[in-house]
Amino acid sequence: MKFHVDVAKKEDLDFFFSLSYETLKALRKNIYDKLVEENCGKSDDEIRKLHREEMEEHFDFDSPTSRVFIVKREDGIRCGYLWMGLRNSEDPWDIQRPQWIYDIVVAPEFQGHGLGKMLMKSAEEFSKELNRNIGLFVHADNEHAIALYNKTGYRVKVIPISKRLTQEFTAPKNGSKLLIRNEQESEDVRRFELERFKRKVLFSQEAEDEKINSMYEGYLGKYVDDSKNHLRLEVISKNDTLVGSVWAGVSDFNDKIAMIYNLSIISQSVNDDLFKALIHSVEKWAKESGYSTLYTLLHSEDDIDAEMFKSMGYTVPGFFMEKKLTGSTQIC
Repeated sequence: MKFHVDVAKKEDLDFFFSLSYETLKALRKNIYDKLVEENCGKSDDEIRKLHREEMEEHFDFDSPTSRVFIVKREDGIRCGYLWMGLRNSEDPWDIQRPQWIYDIVVAPEFQGHGLGKMLMKSAEEFSKELNRNIGLFVHADNEHAIALYNKTGYRVKVIPISKRLTQEFTAPKNGSKLLIRNEQESEDVRRFELERFKRKVLFSQEAEDEKINSMYEGYLGKYVDDSKNHLRLEVISKNDTLVGSVWAGVSDFNDKIAMIYNLSIISQSVNDDLFKALIHSVEKWAKESGYSTLYTLLHSEDDIDAEMFKSMGYTVPGFFMEKKLTGSTQIC
């Protein structure tokens, strides 16, 4: 059998929305169950229609950066789709938002023919035309997809990590005997954090120091000048040397969730006692400040293993992955 990929036309959209809904029912049960619960008493056809209306309401399918690609068999039978557009959120270390694969689905009866790779290639060619990198989210338990993305040039960029703050709280002893204190307006902390920030920017795109410094100043100003409660701590060794810092405050997306904006630890100095004492200091502050959850985005350039967070009860739902296309000439 032969297959080809087309940009979706008006007559393809019924297939796209229908397969999206069936995939929601089969593989994303928590989202589907919530949709059913919110529309108690409605028929499956009514809920299917609502699902389509919500997608059309919250996503601009007519945007020049948006595409729905349809893979078809040579006789015109539609076999799957890839839905992409400009990422709907941005991180402070991104010079520009990447193109984002929101969903890729191949109908079960057509799987095993390499159609996913065909769709991915079309998405990357489109992103290349826009001179943007391309990214996606993959669930942590989807080992097959992660392996496929790794083989085709995608790298884990950011890991979302979170923990519900329980009623009970017992801070551990600081077995490392290092001093954790409120930041003392230290230039060392500023240089330390700027160096880490620069590495995060350069993960995705080349940039001059002046540009990166300007981005970092904007990042600082967004939160430091905010009247909302936030916390800045630094870690000092016995010989009064800075070995780490942490900065936390309210998240952008939920005022009940605290977020670690930045966690910087010199890799040679990391040990379990230091890491746990520092994170527990933030947890204690967050709980006392009335937050229900502590959240962070662990960047690949942070030099901290996600397993260290998981050992403290944090959950990792998946990974944000990215493929660098800007400045390159080859698409795998």
